[in-house]
Parts: sequence; C-alpha cells; structure tokens
Amino acid sequence: MRAWQFSKPKTPGFGISSAYYLSVLSSRATLPPIREVVNPKGTGGAVEGFGVPLMAGSDKDDLDRPMERGAYALASKDQKTVLRLMVISKEEAGFDPEAITRSAMAAQLGPEEMARIRATWTLCQLTFESHHPMVAPGLDFLLGVAERLGTLCEGMIADAVSQRYLLPEQVFAKRRPLVKLAIYPEEHVSINFRAREDGIHAYTLGLQKFVFPELEISNLFEGDEEAAALGLLWLAQQMLNGAKVEAGFEVGAPTMPFEISHGGFDKGLWEGTPVFELLPPTTVTSSEAVQAWAKEIERLSG
Repeated sequence: MRAWQFSKPKTPGFGISSAYYLSVLSSRATLPPIREVVNPKGTGGAVEGFGVPLMAGSDKDDLDRPMERGAYALASKDQKTVLRLMVISKEEAGFDPEAITRSAMAAQLGPEEMARIRATWTLCQLTFESHHPMVAPGLDFLLGVAERLGTLCEGMIADAVSQRYLLPEQVFAKRRPLVKLAIYPEEHVSINFRAREDGIHAYTLGLQKFVFPELEISNLFEGDEEAAALGLLWLAQQMLNGAKVEAGFEVGAPTMPFEISHGGFDKGLWEGTPVFELLPPTTVTSSEAVQAWAKEIERLSG
C-alpha cells in the first residue's frame, strides 16, 4: 500500500466549490442595514469588512437603510474574499417552511429551530465571488457574515451541501483549531447515519464544498456511531490540513486499517458525487476496525 504523503504548498492545495452557498432564513420582516452586518472597523458587533448594494440607483445612504430585495457585495477587510448576497422573498425562492416540518429533517430540529423556520420571511443567500488563497480566512468571513446576519434577523442558517439547519450560535464550532489558518471540519461537514439491511451506513456531507470526495463506511453495528463519527471527522481534518488522500491508501488502527476505495454505489444517495469508501481488512468487521480506529485517535490525542 502507498504511504501517506503530505505536501506544504503556499496554498492548501484545494479551493471552494462554486456550488457552495449558505442561506440565512430571516424571521424578521425588516432586514438590518448592511452597515450593521459588515463595516470596516467591526463596530457594533458587525464583521470587519465592506458592503455595498449592487442595485441600480443605489447610493451611500443605502448602507444605513434596511436591506431590500436585490444583490449586495461583501468584502473582507483585506479584500481577498468577496461574497455575493442575494436577498429574495421565500415565495420567490420557492422555499416552503412547512415542507421542512414534514420531512425527516424535522426529527433533528428542536422547537426553537422549527419556530424560526416556520417564521421565515426572507432568504439571504451567500455565495463566493472570490476567496482568500489560503481558503480558511475566506470561510471564516463567510461564517462570520452568516452568524451576524442570522443573529440580527433572528433566523436560521441553512447549509444545503451538508444538509443542516443551524442557529447562529451553532455556526462556529465550540472548539476552534489551534493551528493557524486551519479549517475545522465540524463547521462544514456533517456526519450522517442510515440503517440498511447490511447494517449501519455512516457517511459525510460537506467535503464536496472543497471539491473532495465524500467519505462512507458500511456494515457497522448499532453503537458504532460515535466511533465512526470520530474517525470520519479525523480523516476529513487530515484532508483539510493538506494530506493527500487517494484510493489505495490505508487509514485507521495499524493492526486493522481501512483501505480507501472508490465508493458511492448507492446512486439514490450519491448520484454525481465522488465518494471514497473505507473498507476493513477481510479478517475483521467494519465494527471492529472502526472501534480500534477510535481508540487509536484517542491515544494520539492524549
């Protein structure tokens, strides 16, 4: 098997997919002025940066008026990251709050989250026009804007790629990385589980934001979920730290490592999405391999 390969490029070796966006669901009929969301000094709790309306006829006074339907540009203070903010009504966006309440997603949401989703008036969609070459500062600017806008709007943040609805205080992970410019996977990647005839299926959603394959492990037992989540997030962190991960590589406990293989054979879930499947040695089960992996991660973490 090929060994791990780490490179130290001037950039992390990956970028941000053009398909990645966040939506802020505002439960307030009146939106805040753009200057309360971003301003050069970050006064009043705003994110440091610059914001301008892009609609014809706009002037500087619009910075202090409530935002309205239309497009806005938001730039980080160093101007290396530029976001496009589109403000549209929920009807124009085709967003039906009640459809969320009837979906399987509702089981993962609490009363406060459901109340805010039901109260949605307006959608504020954030996309990248450009981003910092090191990626992490650009992501922090995006998350900061989403958190600030969600707080001012008493709303929810919808991440379509990782299929999550977050309260503003949930946007940033409680434990941020100590490594400078590191990307913390829990802020961008969700771990999901499905019960199938062959056992529990664990998989990520969100790595495709960085044009990486998603990850999956099949044939797990009930009770393996915590260990599987720990392992998948650990591998996601290595990928976001710049580790080269390819089919044929091994990962996990040295005594029973998983082999990384091309997966994604469940077309109903993965149609059009690249996936790496983690396969255990033929002599052990996925359960045994993932439990050993979790213990190894805990040992290395001290």
